[in-house]
Amino acid sequence: MQSTLINLGIIISYILLFVSILTALVFPLMQTISNFKAAKGGLIGVGVVLVIFIVSYAVSPADTGVFYDRFGISPTLSKLIGGGLVATYLFFIAAAISIIYASMTKFFR
Repeated sequence: MQSTLINLGIIISYILLFVSILTALVFPLMQTISNFKAAKGGLIGVGVVLVIFIVSYAVSPADTGVFYDRFGISPTLSKLIGGGLVATYLFFIAAAISIIYASMTKFFR
């Protein structure tokens, strides 16, 4: 009896998880389509982030060596890791510049 109730609870949890994921994906998409002009700024931001990730991946090297072989890191995975690190550095620099810019404009007003 208890295992039946536990299984039923798990199945209901999976169904609710699926419904919540579907809702979290569909409603923002519907809002974007219905009011594209208001969503344009957010879409431009997402596009800029994607471009930064693509450029970071393109400029990162596909290193190999003893360290990489020891941990089973392929050249493709090495390039992906390097791209993630480069993107992190670029986002950190952009955040620091925006903080400094905001502080300076507030100071000189």
